Amino acid sequence: MSAPVPSIATFEELMSSHAVIVAQEAADRAVLAPLLNPTREAYRPQLFAWASAGFPAIYVVQSFTLTPPSVCSDGVTRDAVNYAWYLLGIEIGQIITTIQSMMTGITVSYSFEGNILRVHVSKM
Repeated sequence: MSAPVPSIATFEELMSSHAVIVAQEAADRAVLAPLLNPTREAYRPQLFAWASAGFPAIYVVQSFTLTPPSVCSDGVTRDAVNYAWYLLGIEIGQIITTIQSMMTGITVSYSFEGNILRVHVSKM
């Protein structure tokens, strides 16, 4: 009598796993949406907090926590940085340029700390 053949995967497992990844990507896209449509309301409170702190350099005005899956829904493995660019569908340079154009006398930059994308401001 032989042992049963182990299962590699079932269609149901694959579908449920894919559905979870797609849902996570949708949630992370929603988190990043303010970057694609910057508004006065999204930045002014943090900019006034920056002013009251004495305009320190590289002051964080926005942060976005992402949860990259081990493999994205398109089958590609990405780190947090490349995952953010994948979700945004546009180069971060274009996004920063757009935000920069809306803030006279202010330099806008970004950084990553682990899975957190941060947008900062500094005086020009």
